[in-house]
Amino acid sequence: MRAKLGTILLVSLIVVNFTLPALAQSNHSLEWGVEVGEGFTYVLQRAYFASDTQRDVVEIELPYLTNLDVGQKATLVVDRLDTIPETIDSRFDMPVSSCNLTRQNDSVVIGTELERFLIPVGDWTFLAEVGNITGTPGLTLIDTADEWGTVGTGSYVDSIGNVIDVYIEMRYEKENGTLSYMRYHYSTGGADLFDIIFVHWYPGMPTILEGEIDVATVLVIALVSVVGVIMTVLTYNWYRGKKPLVQQLGE
Repeated sequence: MRAKLGTILLVSLIVVNFTLPALAQSNHSLEWGVEVGEGFTYVLQRAYFASDTQRDVVEIELPYLTNLDVGQKATLVVDRLDTIPETIDSRFDMPVSSCNLTRQNDSVVIGTELERFLIPVGDWTFLAEVGNITGTPGLTLIDTADEWGTVGTGSYVDSIGNVIDVYIEMRYEKENGTLSYMRYHYSTGGADLFDIIFVHWYPGMPTILEGEIDVATVLVIALVSVVGVIMTVLTYNWYRGKKPLVQQLGE
């Protein structure tokens, strides 16, 4: 009886020893490319608004723009990095980063707990798959030697029948996973409603981008002003729910 019991225990130990590593096996090779406390410089290269209504809409999505002028620089500091799970089965399992943004000219904090500025690095194919980027209509994958991200395009009809064209581009540096380039561009009838470009700045880069702005006509501005802020925000939030992985990490 003792011999039989000993055999059972031995087999159990063998099964456990072989099973546990299998359960812990990762399905990705993601890692953080930065450390808590690191800082990076950003600049608002462009901020065009056809009306105050459009400015209000942008500031709901990007509130730190409220206290940042075109050409002004800000320092992003990494405040927190979640532990990356061994297995990630959906975008909801993705780890979250948290950063603070401080205006450089006067050290005023203009953003806290920002979660869109960092993504893990090292397994770009996995990120595209877990976010179903190539399978989502309106999304185009950006995957170059230096950058990874998406371009999202679409349109919707506002409360007074105007067709609003949407363009959102998010690019991240493969070296460390920091946001490299972000653009939000909304237009209607060929005229810009708003155009925002926020970039990771390096010495030698321009702080202000000129040109490529379609001047909205008086008629378009008048039509935009008619659209109430509430209706615009509701429609905007509806579109926001369709954002790709790179815009939803940590939300």
